[in-house]
Amino acid sequence: MKGDFQQYLSAKETVDDRALDRRVLDRVREDLRTSASPRVLEAGAGTAAFCRRLLGWDDVPDCTYVAVDTDADLLATGCELLLARAQDVGFEARVVDPAAADLGFSLDNPEFTHVATLRLRGPARIDVHLVAGDALGVAARGTWEFIVAQAFADLLTPGGVERLVSGVDRGGVYLPITFDGGTAFAPSHPDDGAVVDAYHATMVDDSGERLGATAGRRLLTLLPELGVGLDAVGGSDWVVSPLGGAYPADESYFLRVVVDTVADAVDGHVAPETIDAWLETRRREREENRLHFVARNLDLYGRVG
Repeated sequence: MKGDFQQYLSAKETVDDRALDRRVLDRVREDLRTSASPRVLEAGAGTAAFCRRLLGWDDVPDCTYVAVDTDADLLATGCELLLARAQDVGFEARVVDPAAADLGFSLDNPEFTHVATLRLRGPARIDVHLVAGDALGVAARGTWEFIVAQAFADLLTPGGVERLVSGVDRGGVYLPITFDGGTAFAPSHPDDGAVVDAYHATMVDDSGERLGATAGRRLLTLLPELGVGLDAVGGSDWVVSPLGGAYPADESYFLRVVVDTVADAVDGHVAPETIDAWLETRRREREENRLHFVARNLDLYGRVG
């Protein structure tokens, strides 16, 4: 990723909010609402954007929410953002000792680092635990009623997906904003084909097993094979366009990172002069508020048991 990752995550929140498939999300909310104080694990949580989104629901459930990411600094920022968001929507929010609530797994492991625990009381009773470490390890060690992994599954192999869902005995698996092999820019550029095809090819690891650019469609069959029956699937494309002559919110920065990341990823796979010409054009179009971007994603929700 090229650029400030924390700013990128912040900039893409409005893109994600537009993209999420409402029918799939409504099914998730219905199941959460009818579950008795579920334990929710979010894998690859970043700054806990999905948890902050959940706090604004009018049917926000009582729950224990464990947000896991490898980057403790992102989670520390997420803690501050969660406190502010919770107070904005009517919660009393404070940081507490993690021993005050059950995480659903033991932190007595050098692979995990406790970042913070928040106790939220108001529209619902929620304990949020922010944990730095390997989300797949946490998933496999705990017992969860719900797992959320946004823009995450394309980084996994089938074995990684199996580990992710292994901690769910009876409950839901929600994989929103899962990449599914479509990247497009407008206006068109003569080198789009070479650059975009090479970019998608870089998403496959050396073993060839990572779900990568076709993660969404592969999960349609993989999840049922792993015992996760699909309940809802929908499109969740990222669409960024200049509206009224300007990009919404901080989406110009989001687009800057996307363009620079694509160019950086294909270095060594596409001729340098081709990359330079493509990148120069795309940067100029973004600066002039003329560049449009679409990425194909799927939202998938299924249940175990």
